[in-house]
Amino acid sequence: MDNYQGIILSLGSNIGDRQKNLRDALIELDNIAQINLVSSIFESDALLETNQRNFYNIVTEIEYSKTSSHLLNEVKEIEDFLGRKKTYRYGPRLIDIDIIFFNNENNSSKELTIPHYDWRNRLFVVEPLCEIINVFDIADFNLNDQKVEKKGSITYK
Repeated sequence: MDNYQGIILSLGSNIGDRQKNLRDALIELDNIAQINLVSSIFESDALLETNQRNFYNIVTEIEYSKTSSHLLNEVKEIEDFLGRKKTYRYGPRLIDIDIIFFNNENNSSKELTIPHYDWRNRLFVVEPLCEIINVFDIADFNLNDQKVEKKGSITYK
């Protein structure tokens, strides 16, 4: 499956209190969208820039009434509000929120690519996604060289 009729976000953090950062992001997302499902927290090695702390990752399914571009802008505002600072590509992040799917939309612009351009190659997205959405099966992906470890659940209310 290459797309999904729903909205899926991937959240990650590897600076400071990673679980608190994810929780704070969910609290802020809850102000702009309806959160339907939230995966467990999964810890993963940094994927492309490996000389940094491990990430905590979750995925969430939301309902959102505006466009994907609006969601991107609001997600960036949340990242800024929570204290994300620009570093370098694939570098450490206090919070990172990516739009993976948006209502089966296909979009390829400079600002936004939906579905996310590399979601199926990232176990830290695929594993939690398979946990909450039964249309995805981890066996359909070849991610044997990556590892994630389930760290528990997260609450935000």
